[in-house]
Amino acid sequence: MQKEKPLAYRLALDLGSTSLGWAVLRLSAPGEPSAVIRAGSRIFSDGRNPKDGSSLAVTRRAARAMRRRRDRLLKRKARMLAALERHGFFPQDEAARKALEKLNPYGLRARGLESALKPEEFGRALFHLNQRRGFQSNRKTDRKDSDSGALKQAIGTLRAQMHESGCRTVGEWFWKVRMERKPEGVKGQGVRARYRETPFTTDEGKKRIDKRYDLYVDRAMVAQEFDALWAAQATFAPALFNEAARAELRDILLHQRKLRPVQPGRCTLVPEEPRALLALPSTQRFRIYQEVNHLRVLHDELREEALTLAQRDQIVALLERQAKVTFTAMRKALGFSALFNLEDAKRDGLKGNATTAALGKKDLFGPLWAGFDTALQDEIVTQLMTEESEPRLIAWLQEHTGVDEARAQAIANAGLPEGYGSLGRTALARIVPELQRDVITYDKAVQAAGFAHHSDLGFSFEHDADEVERIGERTIASTGEIKPVFAFKQLPYYGRALQRHVAFAKENPRNDEERYGKIANPTVHIGLNQVRVVVNALMCRYGRPTEVVIELARDLKQSREQKLEAQQRQADNQKRNARIRRSIAEVLGISEERVRTLDIQKWILWEELSHDAADRRCPYSGVQISASMLLGERVEIEHILPFSMTLDDSLNNRTVALREANRIKRNRTPWDARTDFEAHGWSYDGILQRAERMPQRKRHRFAPDGYERWLGEDKDFLARALNDTRYLSRVAAEYLRLVCPGSATRVIPGQMTALLRGKFGLNDVLGLDGEKNRNDHRHHAVDACVIGVTDQRMMQRFAQANAQAREDGLTRLVEDMPLPWPTYRAHVERAVRHIWVSHKPDHGFEGAMMEETSYGILRDGTIKQRRKADGSAGREISRLIRITEPSQPQRHGVDAEGRPLPYKGYVGGSNYCLEITVNDKGKWEGQVISTFDAYRIVREGGLRQLRHSTQGQNGQALAMRLVIGDSVRLEVDEQERVMRIVKINGNNGQVFMAPVHEANVDARNSDKNEAFAYTSKIAGSFQKTKARQVTISPIGELRDPGFKG
Repeated sequence: MQKEKPLAYRLALDLGSTSLGWAVLRLSAPGEPSAVIRAGSRIFSDGRNPKDGSSLAVTRRAARAMRRRRDRLLKRKARMLAALERHGFFPQDEAARKALEKLNPYGLRARGLESALKPEEFGRALFHLNQRRGFQSNRKTDRKDSDSGALKQAIGTLRAQMHESGCRTVGEWFWKVRMERKPEGVKGQGVRARYRETPFTTDEGKKRIDKRYDLYVDRAMVAQEFDALWAAQATFAPALFNEAARAELRDILLHQRKLRPVQPGRCTLVPEEPRALLALPSTQRFRIYQEVNHLRVLHDELREEALTLAQRDQIVALLERQAKVTFTAMRKALGFSALFNLEDAKRDGLKGNATTAALGKKDLFGPLWAGFDTALQDEIVTQLMTEESEPRLIAWLQEHTGVDEARAQAIANAGLPEGYGSLGRTALARIVPELQRDVITYDKAVQAAGFAHHSDLGFSFEHDADEVERIGERTIASTGEIKPVFAFKQLPYYGRALQRHVAFAKENPRNDEERYGKIANPTVHIGLNQVRVVVNALMCRYGRPTEVVIELARDLKQSREQKLEAQQRQADNQKRNARIRRSIAEVLGISEERVRTLDIQKWILWEELSHDAADRRCPYSGVQISASMLLGERVEIEHILPFSMTLDDSLNNRTVALREANRIKRNRTPWDARTDFEAHGWSYDGILQRAERMPQRKRHRFAPDGYERWLGEDKDFLARALNDTRYLSRVAAEYLRLVCPGSATRVIPGQMTALLRGKFGLNDVLGLDGEKNRNDHRHHAVDACVIGVTDQRMMQRFAQANAQAREDGLTRLVEDMPLPWPTYRAHVERAVRHIWVSHKPDHGFEGAMMEETSYGILRDGTIKQRRKADGSAGREISRLIRITEPSQPQRHGVDAEGRPLPYKGYVGGSNYCLEITVNDKGKWEGQVISTFDAYRIVREGGLRQLRHSTQGQNGQALAMRLVIGDSVRLEVDEQERVMRIVKINGNNGQVFMAPVHEANVDARNSDKNEAFAYTSKIAGSFQKTKARQVTISPIGELRDPGFKG
């Protein structure tokens, strides 16, 4: 890639969960953008299951765990069989082994407690004992397993039944109680552990589910039976039943692999240390002090006041003793009736010390817990959360805390909070005392503890001298010292620089992820890696950017749980809007289809005025607003804090008011307009009283210091509007500052992008009339072009234009914004026209080889399938992966040539690629390589054979090898088009394609009302349309080798 002359430019990035839009804007001498040089879109997978949002790694991990469990079971059986043979307990002759299968192992296990067994009979009994060796309790996993309680209950019940029946071992119980011949009419019982869930209704009418197993055996029972059997048989043949044989066979039977401990993330402030357990009293205490120190009392006029030290300590004392304390209980303890700033309809209290609340119960430690020092409390919790063996834990508790065995048993089963906090023990030990010493916020406590503020933290990491370059100097304000400023020439792997945000590295790393660690969220991990790929490619072409501006999509910042919550909120909002639409239609006497979006917004804000519809009044005048009045011209939506002073157009900053009141208020805060309000007889106290009925998130905006509280620590509204301080935004900024240090890199919130895009008329660039076209991947690049001009100058002009609009008596925001420069829109249109959307390739052959359902294959080759209730056949299957067992040809039969017949089959899971080869006549032919075939090819000939550059798997010359996601250039409707492979039909080799810029293609192709449809081709038609495989670089450079025939 040829490097062009260094350019002073601003790089704008729009990072989403599956996309990265970018734009390069030239900067003029004063540092203002003056031209859009280039733009592009990069599309990639988010590493999640689209159905439920779970990480794809979870599915792979579950399947891998099942395979490993089965492999370990087979290995244990093989080891047991070999050891039994070696010690003389199992015959080597195949016929003798077959004869043993006829013996009932339960009868042998019962008889072996009293009478001598033949060596092979004992081997048969022990091999059967090894088949199902019982449940081994592990405290760490049992705490998270919802079925562990049912397991333990079933195990306890079985022990009681064994005791009642006088059986010495579980094998004897199975034989006597469940297996022996029963009297006539008495039904026998099974020996399998069957799990049942039975719905029932309690006496109070509540629905519950009874979860239980019919029976369950634990590992201790199996160990007890082995010891009893061995001791009994050793009395008859001591030479055969020697100690060496016992030790080896017992180890094979009972050995349990230790669980690999879960590695916590790094401490935010001391990255060399792991994060502390969330259940640690010190972590709980840190959270309590952090929250209570942020608590404020709302006095009259909605004025906020911090707690005094004595008040703070009083509330902390309550929280230390209880799992939760309501705000009502806090008010009662402090002796006042004022509200707190953190309470609203969804939050009625603060979480307390869950660990102390649990362990301080009477039947656990009781008053003893409060007498332990912090170090011992932390050590007790560490043991409770990390010790796998319950007997060892009980012994430790007795030794170190002095409790008796019964109490130690109860403590061992206490439920404590799972997970980890954000800080390690060292940081907690330094910060908690600072939070206790005074009523200060977390950021001030961090500085008082001797740390840099968490958002300013930086630390050196190993790098080569030629990786960085000197780009300038800076003066240290406190000392006046002049220091050089360095920047990386290329972004390194993010884990090297963001050490406090990633998990710890592995011991024997194979790549950068294992060497330096990675962020656990797969979407963020993939997104930051794609930022690195695109930014580095742009720096190779244009040099280092002068400025970087990045906006992060909301979905990228959300965890799976947060996304599910957001989906639930959306569903709730849709139901609410449908209800409101019906109400408006009824009031206005119109159809629901004619209800305006503006009226729905008015109704939502009207409902927020008060829960009581009869008491919904204009916040300023106090005039009652009825439903019919709301939908007329007298009532308007207005910004509580002026838009020109906040650039905040959210519902939190809007309400409904009389048009007359809106004209009086003009472009001012409620406090600033109070004199004019009072001149009309509307008291400011009345305004504050009506504001108290509104949601907590907006009521403070009516207060005298409402604007100052909205600003927070920002110096002005422009600084707030242009600064996104959320966690992931800080991480992204910290990463990009490696190449563009200091304030030259900033992250902006997303609210303004959509607003400015509409004001600049850019929604029409991709063909839709006034609406954003989300069916075109290039809309990410359009957003990046808007992000690139969103700076303080632009926001200042926007705010001034809106202020002037209010002064001119306009009720709506300005319709047209002056463009950043006269030819801005033309520049964006030109840049978009030249975009080749880049899709991240994925040529890995790994994947599900086949579907999970297996189909029985009869000796005549037909498939054994159950018929449906209506008598029809099951699923029609044209291609089946057939499985044989070469080691047992007689079991399933052989064909005429003596080869074993297949006995079961699977439907192929997916297709890896389509190979298009050239036959002897020069014609193109297609062969689909399934994922199953790809695994087989790699196993037999290696990866080089699968990806041979000039030859297909059929031995013919290779024209193209197409994998889903690849791009081809071909003639469609007499025009050359660049298309992306979307689907490959395994039956006939048909390939389905869509233009590279088209988005949501699967849903749109299935929608009969959509004009969009896939383009499909087979190998022969590819040749006729002069198709060739092309590549598109991460920054949208198309590489076309041309049609070779």
